[in-house]
Amino acid sequence: MIRIHKPKTPPEKLATDGKQKRRSHCASYSRNPSAYETGTKKFEFDSSIYAHKTVKQALIKAQHQKCCFCERLIGTDGDVEHFRPKQAYKQAPGEALKYPAYYWLAYEWDNLYLACTGCNQRHKQNLFPLQNPAERATNHKEKIEQEQPLFIDFGKENPEDFVGFRGEVAYAIKGSQRGQITIDLLKLNNRVLPEARLKNLQKLQVFNQVLLLAKQRPNDQEFQELAKEAKDILENAVLDSAEFASVARCAINSDFQHVIN
Repeated sequence: MIRIHKPKTPPEKLATDGKQKRRSHCASYSRNPSAYETGTKKFEFDSSIYAHKTVKQALIKAQHQKCCFCERLIGTDGDVEHFRPKQAYKQAPGEALKYPAYYWLAYEWDNLYLACTGCNQRHKQNLFPLQNPAERATNHKEKIEQEQPLFIDFGKENPEDFVGFRGEVAYAIKGSQRGQITIDLLKLNNRVLPEARLKNLQKLQVFNQVLLLAKQRPNDQEFQELAKEAKDILENAVLDSAEFASVARCAINSDFQHVIN
């Protein structure tokens, strides 16, 4: 999980059609708020706007073709994910859906990310827990600034301040509540993720061992050449563009002490 740096200027599709749709949704809610609050009337969101090719391409570029949550490479696949859910929300798993959600943010650039199908559709879904649910903004007339989300917002915060890795396993730094909830609800230590991280780390560990051995053989030119290649690979592994970059950073900083051979 790494910090995501999106362009400040939103794609034109969001600034024009998205802005118009937002006004329409807000006006519809104001005309009949009780119908939307009971869920008897629901908003019809236009995916051709919030998931327009220019929007998705901008997210793919900003996120280096990686899922914003699990940091796996997904290329051009994946979903345009709403950080704050657009239609309905849950404070916790197992709860009934509550209406409406953050309909006025459905086309807002700050609220959109790229996520893999597993993270978006099977795990995060409509979840959006708050420290104090009573402070939730339930319509466009209320301010979301009062909210204290428990999920980490990758575009505004550095997730590496909250979530670290001991080998392939994610953990909450200093017992961070937000880090632990993000790990638990997004199932970051479940599925095939730990196995995929471990395979990546084991490869990097081999290159790290080459570097260590090279220090013992300063006059072995062939080995020094191998060490140079290994150093380049390790340096590339921690770049934002690398798959599981945050995992690699933790492993390298700890000299791979938590990586199982």
